[in-house]
Amino acid sequence: MHVLTRGEDARRLAAGLGAASVGDAYDSPPEPLDSAILFAPVGDLVPVALAALDRGGTLAVAGIHLSDVPPLDYQEHLFRERSLTTVTSNTRTDGEELLRLAAALHVRPHVVRYPFSEADRALDDLEHGRVTGVAVLEVHP
Repeated sequence: MHVLTRGEDARRLAAGLGAASVGDAYDSPPEPLDSAILFAPVGDLVPVALAALDRGGTLAVAGIHLSDVPPLDYQEHLFRERSLTTVTSNTRTDGEELLRLAAALHVRPHVVRYPFSEADRALDDLEHGRVTGVAVLEVHP
């Protein structure tokens, strides 16, 4: 797995979790990719990710919001049977399947916990990129 992301903290986390390579979001991976998932809602990363694909590769844009995608060059971005797909919604069954697959692959998230009383701080930290991993609100009885 190759991880390309904007934040230095996220790159360190990916390396620590065993990524084969890490780099900046606009870098090229060390080898052509069979597939890629774009989680960032940044449209100008779409051509970058498409250009990183090998023949027959697929890019999945995994968000329900994305800034405008710049014009694509057919020869550079889509030729050789590259595919671009998006996700418009996820069902409860999709989530359950994802969790089953993650458990089978021994995926372990990096969790930053916040007491429910600090929900506003958690949202502020997320908005300003101060969370590396996943933020979780803990609700205590």
